[in-house]
Amino acid sequence: MFNCTCPSICITHLCNIDMLSAHPLRPNRLRHILQVNSGMRYDVRKPTQEGIASSTWQQISHLPALLDVPTFNILIISKAFPWSIVIRAPAGSVVTCGAIFEELHKQLQRHIEDSEWGTVAVDKTRREAIQKAAKSRQEKDKVNRLKRVDWLGDTSMFEGLEKDKEFEKQRHLPGNANVTETWVVRFGKR
Repeated sequence: MFNCTCPSICITHLCNIDMLSAHPLRPNRLRHILQVNSGMRYDVRKPTQEGIASSTWQQISHLPALLDVPTFNILIISKAFPWSIVIRAPAGSVVTCGAIFEELHKQLQRHIEDSEWGTVAVDKTRREAIQKAAKSRQEKDKVNRLKRVDWLGDTSMFEGLEKDKEFEKQRHLPGNANVTETWVVRFGKR
């Protein structure tokens, strides 16, 4: 049936993916639309229905975020904010591109907690940038409390996800279980 010359069982013919991508030492490949420099730009201040063209959303929202293996949990961290975002697939499904965009937006709409604010209270520059972003946002949505999205200031454009093992090690809370699929989200100016 297949003209396989592999000396052992070929994963390619068992699951229809190439050998290199199935190699256990190779990290899972992220779908192109989620990668840094893919050209995908999404202002995370807006719901996905407003921030992503409907034709693009229809094409990508249901696609698995990773190409190589089914992924049920993805942890997103960032150099732009201090918290982590866990994206869990619903039962019987995998994490999709749409789930990543929707959860990013949802989590960034949460109010900033007192303990989070405490981490920037002594950093005047960061504090002022957050307050400036909040003031601009509050004029539109009439919510007077600070939101996590304000933390991004004028850099609320999703530019993609990337791997950064060194940052991941620094950022990971000692004693917590690792999430295999940890990705760093990058944001840019709008």
